[in-house]
Amino acid sequence: MGTWASGSFGNDTAMDFVDDLKDFAALRRTLIKFDKNSDELDADEASIALAACDLLAAATGRPPADLPDAPGFGKQEVSDELLGTAKAIVQRVRENSELAELWSEEEEGDAEWQGELDALLQRLTPSAPYEVPAKKEPSEVPDDFLGHCYLCNEPVTERDGINFEFTMPAGGTLSIHPHRSCIEKLSPGPHWNKDGSPNEKTRKRLMQDMGFEA
Repeated sequence: MGTWASGSFGNDTAMDFVDDLKDFAALRRTLIKFDKNSDELDADEASIALAACDLLAAATGRPPADLPDAPGFGKQEVSDELLGTAKAIVQRVRENSELAELWSEEEEGDAEWQGELDALLQRLTPSAPYEVPAKKEPSEVPDDFLGHCYLCNEPVTERDGINFEFTMPAGGTLSIHPHRSCIEKLSPGPHWNKDGSPNEKTRKRLMQDMGFEA
């Protein structure tokens, strides 16, 4: 899950969900599905769940500042029951999800994420105060942007990070984009070959972090 911001739509998984969503009925079905699923949500499931809840808030006329181009529905009549379901889902993500565990590892990021959840709960409460947010201008992406660091979630460029790729035996290529400084904090060096590529020790660590035995 590529993450670049703490809001409901600040990750690739949520944006893919928005792109694939057909209509308001599909949004309702998504929320009901999460309500019925009592298992701990993994990071992708939790990201989709929060995006669905924020789209529901937007359907009541209370969107967040980072609302993307919405699916083919505007303001809707939303029942108190469905709003209550959405608020319960947000609390569940906060208390019992892999996403919450990942954010808890970043002290400053976690505080910002928790604030976003509080704001979402407020948007899902029609009686709570609400101000139309100013649209956030997208930040400029540098020409040498590689992705987001899997260790700190911050942007990575060719100047401060690496693009590590692994071709799987069954086909297909996986890649991660860590900062060199983040890798260097994991264990004592040396970490790099003379040409700047990961040495064997670092390569093994990166493969293990991707879920493969080197």
